[in-house]
Amino acid sequence: QRLRKDQDPRRLARGTGLKLVAIYVSWFNVEKVGESSTLIKKTMVTHFVDYCVGEKYDIIVLIEIHSALVKPIGSFLAEAYPDYTVTKTFGGKSNWYLSLARNDTSRYVDAVTLKGLKRKVIHFSTSVKGGPVLNSYFAHFKSGQTTLTASQLRNAAAKAQNDTGGTWLIGGDLNWDYSRSSELVLPENAATFSSWGTETQRKGGLLDWAIFSNNLHVKAAGSGEFKRRFSDFDEMLGSDHKPVALQIGSGL
Repeated sequence: QRLRKDQDPRRLARGTGLKLVAIYVSWFNVEKVGESSTLIKKTMVTHFVDYCVGEKYDIIVLIEIHSALVKPIGSFLAEAYPDYTVTKTFGGKSNWYLSLARNDTSRYVDAVTLKGLKRKVIHFSTSVKGGPVLNSYFAHFKSGQTTLTASQLRNAAAKAQNDTGGTWLIGGDLNWDYSRSSELVLPENAATFSSWGTETQRKGGLLDWAIFSNNLHVKAAGSGEFKRRFSDFDEMLGSDHKPVALQIGSGL
């Protein structure tokens, strides 16, 4: 259920009048959405972004925007959502990331190249008054659950820990099945979370999940909206991935 316009999505604690301070992030591997994409794919991507902006998410990341359309789509998003800064970042052969950072809470920091792959990891900093300062990183990691995939994920977690001192989250298309997360040998303070209980990629595999520092509390967000349109998202008839939306805080 959509909240009233005068309410922030950082929801009020029931019966107390106290606000639960949290950061909201989301991402969606849209599988090279472009002019030739099916109507259902375009519709689901548009709906996803519009929903997240309407709920004032802090970070929204689209993965695999076709290179031929990254400029017009980016320009459209910037014009349609002036409360967000839109950034395009190289995401591999013929595709890009398009990200939206909420102006009053978040900023795009930088992008670094993934080990062994011509793709970037994009980095944001988000600060909400009374809540955590979060450094979040998003990428399209190496497909195939290879040794390179595992190395990229371990390196990303170690770098996030070293660079931030301990409040961080990694999301995106991790391309590593969540059931095998224990095989990654992540840093001691790392935790993992999946907002879906079933595969997130049409060919199989729960590949879209999060790694984060264990001083954070992470849970699924947008669940009511996604359940309302569950068949659209769950059957993956448009994009071949499911979207992810998370609420992140400390001690929620």
